[in-house]
Amino acid sequence: MKIRKMTSADEPAVAAIYLKDRQLYFPWVAKPALADFNHDSKGEALFVAEIDGQIAGFVSLYRVMDFIHLLFIAPEYRRQGVGHALLTVMRREARGPLTLKCVMTNEDALKFYASEGFVVKRENRLAVPANYTLIDERTQQN
Repeated sequence: MKIRKMTSADEPAVAAIYLKDRQLYFPWVAKPALADFNHDSKGEALFVAEIDGQIAGFVSLYRVMDFIHLLFIAPEYRRQGVGHALLTVMRREARGPLTLKCVMTNEDALKFYASEGFVVKRENRLAVPANYTLIDERTQQN
């Protein structure tokens, strides 16, 4: 597996991963579209995980806040260490503790982040969807 900065050639594959997940798991998004990726990741540092020449997943980092905005893995590459590899690179990129938001009902993601050292910093039950803000205890000491 190779983790590298995203290039413009990666954009179609990354946008497709993002769209597919949003169509399946984001019922609060009225009309997800391929163009959403460019809009939602604008101004962020983007990295991809590549396995055998295929994009397996991606992550976006809003550097000013060390905030992981997007972390998505293609279904066929889940549970193969892709998320861990992407977070490892984000820890090197961060200047302080990493934070992210996770939907409260996304139990698989919450278990994954807990296994990676993230803990709940705050909860927002009024947001749509309700979510937790998580902080990475492994980079909290930076």
